[in-house]
Amino acid sequence: MKNLTSVVLIVLAALFLLSNKSVAQEWDASGEGKVTYPSGRTEPLTFGFSYKKTFGTSVFSAGKAKMRTDEIPPNYILNVIVNDEGLLYIAEFADGFFQSFELALGGHKVAIKPRREFDEDEPIKHLAVYIDDMSYLLDTTHPSLKFSFDENGISDINGNGLIRDLSSRR
Repeated sequence: MKNLTSVVLIVLAALFLLSNKSVAQEWDASGEGKVTYPSGRTEPLTFGFSYKKTFGTSVFSAGKAKMRTDEIPPNYILNVIVNDEGLLYIAEFADGFFQSFELALGGHKVAIKPRREFDEDEPIKHLAVYIDDMSYLLDTTHPSLKFSFDENGISDINGNGLIRDLSSRR
């Protein structure tokens, strides 16, 4: 009888631990920043990520978009378009093209800003991408920023179409 009780307690403890591990905790990586337009006008930027339980359903949010899911998505890719005039377009941030943005979210900082005067022969060379304490240059007119997630929120941010800026001492 003592052995049976021990086995039952071990099985119950294992089930408890397994059920707690399979349930991801909620997190919120809200973000605040600004978008700057060619005229110099700025607008506030509110964009972040969250993973929350709502009425027994898990919901992942990216900006204003929400989707039900069984688990935390591994990542979210923010696509950037740079036009011939060196202006940026990110669908999640604005309805049209803008000059730069800065965003602080989930303990991270991300920005794309001009680093020198625009040259129409090289429409991407005047822009720099800042991710936390790293600086990058653009290698394409269609770069992307990849936000990776774990059970605590944003675990990493990196990009595609970026080159490490070796001239910067950030």
